[in-house]
Amino acid sequence: MKISQILELEDISLAEPVFSDLIYQEMDELITGSPGMAGKILVDEDDNPAVFAKKDESGVWTGCVTLFREPTLALIDFFEQFDLEIYQEDNETISDAVREHYSHRLSDLTLPGTDDLNPVRVKGIENLLLKTVGTEKGTTCLDCCCGTGVGFMVMESLGMRPLAYDNDESLISRGFLSGRLKPSRTMWIDGRMINRFIKNKASLACGFMVGEIHSFNAPIWQEIISAACMASEKVLFTTGTEPEIKQVRTWVNDTGKKADIFESDADPIYDRWVCYTE
Repeated sequence: MKISQILELEDISLAEPVFSDLIYQEMDELITGSPGMAGKILVDEDDNPAVFAKKDESGVWTGCVTLFREPTLALIDFFEQFDLEIYQEDNETISDAVREHYSHRLSDLTLPGTDDLNPVRVKGIENLLLKTVGTEKGTTCLDCCCGTGVGFMVMESLGMRPLAYDNDESLISRGFLSGRLKPSRTMWIDGRMINRFIKNKASLACGFMVGEIHSFNAPIWQEIISAACMASEKVLFTTGTEPEIKQVRTWVNDTGKKADIFESDADPIYDRWVCYTE
């Protein structure tokens, strides 16, 4: 479902330029900085405001999303001038609609990266998931650093409800083009910020072929891995080399989880080494 459909509008634009901007309160100024003629508010099932929308003098509707941040007093005061129409929908439906809106914007503005997926890897990831976590049917599972979406595709095929994120927009765009990623379940964000963009912990976080991890980028990878651990009950990460997976295990253990590592014969290159928490 689109944001415009929820708000019973033919069309609406969202003021925040990119999805990752949705956590910043200063984005409210993009709405309050110009006059409006009418207003609508979309709240979630707990009556928390998720989208503020205003109509300008030319009849164009623009919204700002407070789904992942508290609205400023200035924004609330601005909308008190209107005879507001209030709409309500559950948080997950709103989140999916917002993600879809920005995913389509990303696709329109970003050239897809190269599609270098080896089809053999798909079966390898499927076997690995079945060997470790099983299917986790119906549960939310994170695809950390999703790339073009091979992990997302496999998790969905096993009945999971994956939520993907990555900071490389060209890979995400390729994932949309190939059909491996779903716009409503994908976010273009810095992986270190994942906990700002989800309401509840996921059952599982997977990161397939994280890295390559070197001394110069290890601090960033540590933050990404740690954030995924904090956002989920269990984790499963794969790397191409043993030194990398040992480093990942240290970072996972540092978050309070207990991780094991093993060598997998499912994929001799990308997902050869596995770090997994029960």
